[in-house]
Amino acid sequence: MKPKEYEIDSFEKLINVVNRENIEAISKDLTLWLIYAIETYEKVRDQFPDYKDKTNWEIAKSHFIWVDDGKNDILETKIVNSETGEVSRIEMK
Repeated sequence: MKPKEYEIDSFEKLINVVNRENIEAISKDLTLWLIYAIETYEKVRDQFPDYKDKTNWEIAKSHFIWVDDGKNDILETKIVNSETGEVSRIEMK
């Protein structure tokens, strides 16, 4: 059976998904995702100086997709071009 997935794009969704049974797993995955997001924003600023003074949200809007599979990892990054809607996926190794 495929594990449930949750797209977390607000504190409201996070608080509605988290419970005593999953708080440790979701916390670890969220921390991994936040570290990955910060590193990605830093790389963008390093490669594109015009983005130096932009907020993270101005650079790229983000959503955390949590997979309730008992594992603590990042499976992939999905990038959606906001102008065209084109979807690209980067699988993590």
